[in-house]
Amino acid sequence: DRRSHLELFLRRVVCNPELKDTECLLVFLGGGDAEFKKAKKDGSYGTAAAAGSPTSNVDATIGRTLSDDYNMNDGTENDHQNQDPTLMNKGKEILSTKKGGIKKWIKERKTSMKGTVVRSPDDAVFEEVTHFVFALEAGLKRVEAQASAMLRRDRDISASFLEFGLGCDALAHMEDEVNGSGVEDESGASGIGQTFRLVGKTADAVSAISSSHYDRELRGFHEPLREHLKMVHAVKVALMKRNNRRITYSTCLNAVDSKKASLHRYRITPGQEGKAFGVESSLSRAETAVLTARNNYDEVSARVLREVDRFRRENAAAMYATMAEFARAQKEYHDGMNEVWGALVPRLEEVDAERFNGKSFAGAAAALREGRSFVGGSGAGASGSVGGGGVEPVTTQVENMAMPSYPPPPEPMPANNGVDNSTNAMESSMLNGAVRYREPLPEE
Repeated sequence: DRRSHLELFLRRVVCNPELKDTECLLVFLGGGDAEFKKAKKDGSYGTAAAAGSPTSNVDATIGRTLSDDYNMNDGTENDHQNQDPTLMNKGKEILSTKKGGIKKWIKERKTSMKGTVVRSPDDAVFEEVTHFVFALEAGLKRVEAQASAMLRRDRDISASFLEFGLGCDALAHMEDEVNGSGVEDESGASGIGQTFRLVGKTADAVSAISSSHYDRELRGFHEPLREHLKMVHAVKVALMKRNNRRITYSTCLNAVDSKKASLHRYRITPGQEGKAFGVESSLSRAETAVLTARNNYDEVSARVLREVDRFRRENAAAMYATMAEFARAQKEYHDGMNEVWGALVPRLEEVDAERFNGKSFAGAAAALREGRSFVGGSGAGASGSVGGGGVEPVTTQVENMAMPSYPPPPEPMPANNGVDNSTNAMESSMLNGAVRYREPLPEE
């Protein structure tokens, strides 16, 4: 199951026009063990990552910009770093990068909470896409929930018909034992015995059809619906990534405005002219970060729109195939059920419901009281010698009846919520002593 899902995921990634030529995918699929381990350890994927992706450039630039804000808030630390730049070793660079990442996150959260995000001409399109995706997800979740309920119902139907068939077959065996007819010999069976046997066989066939239909629905309907929901979730993640780039771009613009205000303040404040040079350098880096963030934001927005269009095309085709398979499965399932039950009705109509070849228990009791043997059907008696083992009542056949070859059905559950189950327990105990289950099927 995991291998099949992995294969499906890789096929989607390889067939994606935006991802099929990425360096990380090529390393994952075609790189050797040493190259793959190095990529995992260094977080780089060859020449493309070494040159620096737009996302990594944005993060690094914003981190440096926020670190500049931190240094400007502490004049002594800034002067100390300007006087002795050789103290910036590798450990301090890592610490500065971590601080920049934390401050970048704080700045973006402030921008998001204040609502000071930039507006673009395609915002209306993205709002429409967002409403469409959320409505699609809600509808698919509702369909998936009902599909799960139908699966549970089909599974319960299969199990119920199996137990129903076993019960009917047991009743047919009980009639055969009482009447003295064999299992395969239906000539001497009563009408009700034949009816139980026919209905039991039909119930077994219906159980097999329901079980096969459950497996088909699980593979062809329920699992594809869950895959559709995963794809919808992936679209939501893409929209969220685009919104994150929008917030990053807005944060860069706010940082540029803040640095411009700081530069103007240092220029007009007496004695602060020396800090203006450092602020100008920080402002230059912030403007570069704005350009990088804007390019990355535009690139992500265009890619998301292309992916949404591709998702709609592929999802429409996949949903059509899923629903068509569901409709075919339902038709074949109900056709099979109608065929099985339709074949049963004519055979039941041929059964003589009035036929009863069972021995008379009243006649057997009367023969015992009169001291004579009793052999015969309904109301028919035959006299015989008294004593010497001549009495063979029908109760002897019941007492010597073969025990069930399968474990008896479980006893009813104890009383719950004040409901008395003593009647059900008595009936189950009576059946357990007189029921023999059907012979095992060939496939069992």
